[in-house]
Amino acid sequence: MLKFRSLCASILLTALMLVGAGNAFAGITFRDTDTHWAKATIEWGVEKGIVNGYANGTFMPNQNVTEAEFIRMLVVGIGGKDLEETYLTEYWSDKYYNFLHFKNYPVRGFSDKKIRNAFITRTQVAELVSSADGVNYSGDEAIQYVLGKKYAHGRIQGENTIRGYMGHATITRAEVLQLIKNLTNHGMHILYDRPVESSPTASLPKLPTPWDLYRDDMHMVIRQKVFPKYTGYRIYDDGDSRVIMTRTKQEGDIDNAVSVQFEPQILSFSSISLSDSSDKTQRSMLADVLDLYGFKIDKSYLLAKIDSAVKNKKEIQLKISGKTLVIEPRISNPAGQVKVYYKWWDVARS
Repeated sequence: MLKFRSLCASILLTALMLVGAGNAFAGITFRDTDTHWAKATIEWGVEKGIVNGYANGTFMPNQNVTEAEFIRMLVVGIGGKDLEETYLTEYWSDKYYNFLHFKNYPVRGFSDKKIRNAFITRTQVAELVSSADGVNYSGDEAIQYVLGKKYAHGRIQGENTIRGYMGHATITRAEVLQLIKNLTNHGMHILYDRPVESSPTASLPKLPTPWDLYRDDMHMVIRQKVFPKYTGYRIYDDGDSRVIMTRTKQEGDIDNAVSVQFEPQILSFSSISLSDSSDKTQRSMLADVLDLYGFKIDKSYLLAKIDSAVKNKKEIQLKISGKTLVIEPRISNPAGQVKVYYKWWDVARS
């Protein structure tokens, strides 16, 4: 028998102390997250109203998540807002289960309410996340989908395999928030209906290689650490081994582009090229990127060496922290192109 709304509100309030339903705690510094790896992500999740902390001032980032808690976080995190309240509910989680059940999501607690308070497994998480993309995969196929889409990495560091994903394991509050942040960063903002029929195995994305993951990381690092400093530029990954920052001018003009190259063999920065070494913005980007990858050098000294190399059309080598940095002017049209590269093959490798 359905209970009155006043009782529903009481039950809901108790439950929300665990998973949160808004941003009432936004701005609070939790006493157990200061040194946690997900500190910034936790603050993001609280600000977005995806989850809250506890009344005692903690967040408990390493606490495992139940199925009911996970589906609420997924619905609010991807949809951007909570579902509207309804009188036709008995438990605080009913509205989330009803919403996803009618989208054909594999929510086990819809029919068996005891399951709602059981810790969700990482395989179940993969099945729900793949459902959100509008596909129907289960078990290992769902795990491959999530890994192949780069929504998540394997729990075993550096092992992005089905085994390394550890589907039988539970997932923590911090890990769920990081997963949801990854999904939104990949452009997921709608919870699609899950097809009735299973999706074809042939359509599964391939498991990512270490290089695939590194390429994604390098793009993200430059986007977060360098790109925001400059206006009028766009940034993109060329799909191979470069991240390019360019300013699109009027039709017929040549883009001013800064290209950052990475080397698959060593999974590291290898060079940065400027289309116009006299351009102030490009020169500043060059200094920022070199600093980002550990080449600490006086900016004025570096730029003077670049001007000298371009003027004399002659390569210049610099020793920085035991590494060789080469300034290579490009004899091309238009003039002023330069490539600054790390001579990594000269470094002794174990």
